[in-house]
Parts: sequence; structure tokens; C-alpha cells
Amino acid sequence: MSGKQKEHRRHGILLGVADGVVFLISVALAVLLMLAYAAPRVDPHDSLWFAYLGLAAPFLYLANLVLMLYWTVRWKWIAVGLAAVAVIGLGHVSKFFRPAFGKAYEQVRLPGSFRVLSYNVEGFFGRDSLGKRENQVAEIARFIRESEPDIICMQEFELNRINPRVKFDSLLEAWKYSAFFFTSGSPDQNGRGLAIYSKYPVVRRGGIHYPESNNASMWADVIMHRDTLRVYNNHMQSTQVNESDREYLSGTGLSADSLGDERLKDILRKLGRNFRVRAAQADSIAGIIHDGTPRVIVCGDFNDTPMSYTYRQLRGDLKDAFCEKGRGIIFTYRGLLGVFRIDYLFHSNDLATVGYDSEQPQWSDHNPVLVDLKLR
Repeated sequence: MSGKQKEHRRHGILLGVADGVVFLISVALAVLLMLAYAAPRVDPHDSLWFAYLGLAAPFLYLANLVLMLYWTVRWKWIAVGLAAVAVIGLGHVSKFFRPAFGKAYEQVRLPGSFRVLSYNVEGFFGRDSLGKRENQVAEIARFIRESEPDIICMQEFELNRINPRVKFDSLLEAWKYSAFFFTSGSPDQNGRGLAIYSKYPVVRRGGIHYPESNNASMWADVIMHRDTLRVYNNHMQSTQVNESDREYLSGTGLSADSLGDERLKDILRKLGRNFRVRAAQADSIAGIIHDGTPRVIVCGDFNDTPMSYTYRQLRGDLKDAFCEKGRGIIFTYRGLLGVFRIDYLFHSNDLATVGYDSEQPQWSDHNPVLVDLKLR
């Protein structure tokens, strides 16, 4: 056997070994992705593994596409199987990505439409351009005025000596009607919770303070012309992944060597515990949201991804405004590499999404969600 033949044979063996390894990886990822598709239907109290897989679903989907391309180039039949797995998940893709067809979102609204803003304002003490925490109430109020929403839903709305209610009300004079639900303190003094401001009369209101938590959901009935809108403003349980945890994850990644690290185990325990807390919260408010009331808007910071049990319970048969009119890939949480959409606006079928936008101001760790709606 000549040297050239030996080299060719060695190359063939190495390629065969590489194909074998990639084949095993491909099968494993395809199985995990199929399980991730089921994550929204599985209560984290029954199995946490599905919740973790739901969190990883978009990354698993992208990995599946890369491997599908690899096997397509290699002219191997497994590419067909991976393509089938990708097709099965197409219904979930629109929760993360929508092709940017048609016109971009325009600030000028269509006749007959109204605008809703949902924004986790981080207590009005987000970071400035240098990363320092500053009082952002004036900047946020200016953004609201420029955006011209008809209804404003804020989470982590905090009133204190620096930002008393009279100050904030004066900055939003055009929004004469308001409703609050605080988990600590009161709107007339100092406190923190949820707020709804409206240009239209608010006639009824209520809320739920979730047990053993600083989180809550509230609702308000808004009279718009001759119609009544039921608006739900929600702030679900946080992941409790703090800044130190985020720095750790960004620095190490989820490599195999780090899986045994106690720090990573602690982060996974935090995530798991709060998956379950959010699931219980979602169950308790879902029955109220989906009671058949017409003209319903559900928005807020859900602290969970579109492949979660929490998302599915809160959305139910409602429309996700991003899935209707979003463009490209949208993230609403600025931490954890800025890849997660955890703030939402849903609405009932008797409303239609006219426009969707999520700008990226730096006054909070969340981006605002701005949606134009129209009564059908």
C-alpha cells in the first residue's frame, strides 16, 4: 500500500469517527429538542427537567439547524430526520422570531387604534450609560410622554421620598386615571408594586398578592368610548439570579467541567425553585384571566420564556402581540446576554394587534413593550 493510499485510509477513518461522534450528538440534541417542545405543557411541580429544557429550547433549535446543515453537506440521511424535528417545532419559532416583512413599526398610530405600554421600570433606579444606578424617573416619564400610550402598565413601580406620587403624577398629567396594587406600603405614601395609568376612566380594580412573595397581579376595567377593557398587569416571581450569578454564567458558560461546580448547582436550584413558584402563581391568576370576560389585555413581566408553563397558562387562547406583529428577534430582558423575551402583551380575539415594538432604553433591566391595538 502506497503512502498516499495510507493517508487516504487514515483520513477516511478519522472522518468516520468524527461522523460517529457528531451522529450521537445529533441524536441526543434532537431528542432533547423534542422534549423541549413539550415543556409548556408540563407543570414544573411534576418535572423540572422540562422547565430547564424549555429555557434552552431556542439554543437547541439553532444547534439542530447547524447539525442539519452539516449532514446535508455530508449527504447523510440523518439530515432528513433533523429537518423533520425542525419542522415539528415551527409553531414555536414564531414566539422567538418573525420575519421582518412589511412596514416597520411606526410611531404614528392608525385611526381607531389605541396604544398600550408595559414596562418593568426597576423601581426607577436603573443604570445610566456608565453603569451607575441613578434616579431615572424623569427619563422614563419623558419616554412615556413621547411614546403617547393610552394605557400604561408598570411593574416594580416604586414611590418613596425621592420619587413621591405627586411628582410622578405631575410628570404624567395627561394620564388622569390610575390604579395601583402595592405589595408593600401604599400608593398614598411610600411603597412598591404595580401601577396602571390611563387616559380613559378606570371604574373597577383589584389584585392578588401572591403568598410568600413580593409579586402580584392586578386588573382594572378601563372605559374606552362605549367599550370596557379589562387590563391585567402582572409581575411574576423573579428567577432570583443576581448580578454575581450572571457574571459567573457569562464567564464560564455551561461547559461540561462546570456542571459539577457548586455555584452552578446553586443557580440551577434557584431557577428550579422559582419555576415552581411562577407555575403556582400562573395557575392562580389564569382562572381569573380566562373566565370569559371580553376585551381582555394581559401584560407584564412574566420572568419566563415563551417555552414555559407560565407563558402557556397566562396566554391560554389569547393572542401574543409579538407573534402577531413583531419583527425579527426581540429580547426584553437586558441581562443574561440579552437573549430572552420575558415581558409580554396578550389580548383576546375581539382585539387586533396593529403594531408591536420594544425599544431598548437603558433606564431599567427590562425593555418596554409598546403595542397598538384595535377593537374588532
